[in-house]
This record gives sequence, structure tokens and C-alpha cells, in this order.
Amino acid sequence: MRGDEVTKLDAESDQFETESKQCRDVSGVEISISVAIAGLSIFITMLFMSTQIIQPLLYDASLIRTGRYAMSSDAWDTIAEDEALSIVGIGSSMMQYSLNGTCIEEEMEIENSYVYNLAIPGGMPYMEMVQTETAINAAPDLILLEVAPGGLWDIDQHSTDGMMDYFQLRLTISSLLFNSDKGEWIDILRPSESKYFDIGFEGAFNSERAYSIVASEEFLNRVIMNESSAPTERSAAYVPSPGSDLWHDYLRTPKWLYSKLELMDPDSRSDWENNTLTNTVKKEGNNPLTNGTLNHLALDYMVSRFTESGIKVILVAPPLHPLLLEQLEHEQFAGHNNTLNSLSERYDVLVMNLIWDEYWVDDDFYNQNHLDRHGRETFCQYSSPIIKEYLGA
Repeated sequence: MRGDEVTKLDAESDQFETESKQCRDVSGVEISISVAIAGLSIFITMLFMSTQIIQPLLYDASLIRTGRYAMSSDAWDTIAEDEALSIVGIGSSMMQYSLNGTCIEEEMEIENSYVYNLAIPGGMPYMEMVQTETAINAAPDLILLEVAPGGLWDIDQHSTDGMMDYFQLRLTISSLLFNSDKGEWIDILRPSESKYFDIGFEGAFNSERAYSIVASEEFLNRVIMNESSAPTERSAAYVPSPGSDLWHDYLRTPKWLYSKLELMDPDSRSDWENNTLTNTVKKEGNNPLTNGTLNHLALDYMVSRFTESGIKVILVAPPLHPLLLEQLEHEQFAGHNNTLNSLSERYDVLVMNLIWDEYWVDDDFYNQNHLDRHGRETFCQYSSPIIKEYLGA
């Protein structure tokens, strides 16, 4: 081969390599752009799915048993913006059924003050600690924190399949709504629960994916078939949407069920007294421990964070039916009393233990551990002056 031909081939080879490199560079850039666009599209799609479809369906109880499981994050946003003296109740359905915020507001007669009821069915410190940092950011003046015997049991020892399902439900929804306010509470969670939080890129949108299919089906049924699985707005499971005319009133005075005891016939009442109460007394919820459980760790975390943030705290033990108390063994609630004493010794808090007060009567109760409309009135009359005095202290 002649020299000029070799030189020509070398030049063509160099040009080919240069063009190939440029193609590779362009392809790399284009791929990066495509990946970024795809990621942004997924983010926008999932964000739309979360805010415009999933969350409204959680509120109206189309996807879950009660919209109260989903209300806390938006409720704290409302509290943060209310420009008023804010008192907030946190706890289980015991607190939910006890606290009539509107009644306490009227009794206290403090200008520009609101009393909010954010208690959630099945609540316990291990679940409610998730909202701690969000609550602190909302800066309420006082938190009524439920410390009931039923919230001081050993999760590691007594978790059932039903309870594990409840943890998954609550934490998946919490991840959907509270994922920007994580605190040290996440270190208290066991691996079996922490996996339900959207942590890192790989875990992003897990909570949205958990509800996307069923939410899409419900949404399409409404649009195409004009059918809905949501209960009526009169239902106790229904929560009004944030920003609606009913929202602020609902946060202070939620809907409650009518008294179960008042509706019982004599046979049902007899069965409740002789069987239900006996079985209830034996459950782990009525055998509270003094310390060493995940619930105790969570409770200590909440009280510590609230008090160090300048938020006043009243530890509230809602009342129990007198007939249930009669069946307790000696010192059966010692763990509960010790827990309250320990917290009050270590932190600047007030204890309002209503379990042992003798003025509670049968007519005050919905069932063995929840108040009805009469009991809420009693709770309101009793607690209002205590709350007012503590706020002024």
C-alpha cells in the first residue's frame, strides 16, 4: 500500500474515532436528560396522586376505617396558622371521646383561644410520637397528652397480627403526610415498622404506591360510575376536608358515636358486666408496666421534646368505668401510677389522673373505657379550671 493511502486511512480512522466519541458524549448527555425527565415525571405524577387523589380519599374514609388516621398533619398546619392560644389533645380514642374542645373554650372564657382534639383511635405513644416535630413547629401553648394504662404495654411481647397491621396502616399514612418532619423518634422504631417510611431514593413514594391502585379505582368509580364507597358526612368516620367550612369546628368538636351502654337491652348489659369487663381486665392494656417498653421510650421522647421546646404539658389519664375498676387486682395499675410519677419528677409537667376520682358514674360512659355525651360534659367541667389555672401559672 502506498504511503499516501496509508495517510488517508489514518486520517479517516482519527475522524471516525472523534465522531464516535462525540456520539458517545451526546448519547450520555441525552440519557442523563432522559433519566432526569423520567424522574421528574414520576415525581410530579406521584405528587399529584398523593395530594389530589389519595389524601382526599383518606379523609372521607373511602380507603380506611376512619379519616382521623390522616388528619394530623393538616390539623397541625391549621394550629400553626390560628394566631390564637392553642390547646391540643393527643392520644387514643379515650382522649377523643373525652375532649369537647368547644365546651372547654366556653368554660375557660379565655379570649382568642382554641382547644383542639387530635386524638386517634388505637393511638399509643409508639404511634403518636411520629407527630412530635410537626407539633413543635406548630408551637401550641399547651398539649394534653394522654397517658392511659392501655398505652403502657410491651409491644415486643404482645404484638398480634392485627396490631402489626395497624402499625403498618398508621405509619404508611404518616410517611405520606409527615415525611419532612422526621426526628429522633425514628430511632425508636423497630425495623419491622421503620420500613414503612419513605427513606432515601429507593424508598421514595412507597406510601403513595401502597394506596395508588385502590385510590385510582375509587376515583374512577366516582368519575365514570358516579359511585362512592365513602360514608356519609354524618358518619363519625368522615373527616371534612381541610379548608372547608366544617374543618376548624371539627378539629375542636369531632363527631362521636352514641352511647353503647344506653342502647343495651338487659341481656346485653348482663353479658357486658359479667363477661366483657372480666375479659378486658385481663388484657395487656390493663396491665401497664412501669418502664422499659417502646411505649415508655416514645412517651419520654414526646414529653422531653415538648417541654424543652417551651410547650406546657398536662399528662391526662382519662377515666375508666367504675365497674371495671372494681375488678382490678390490688396494685394492677401500679405501673401506670409509677409512670406518671416518674414523668412528673423528671419534667415540668402537670398530672391529671382522672381514673380514681369517685364522681364518675355509669351514665358518663359509652363503654368500659370511653366517655359519652354526659361524661364529656363532666370532663369539661372538671378539666377547664385546671387547664386555665395551669396556663396562667
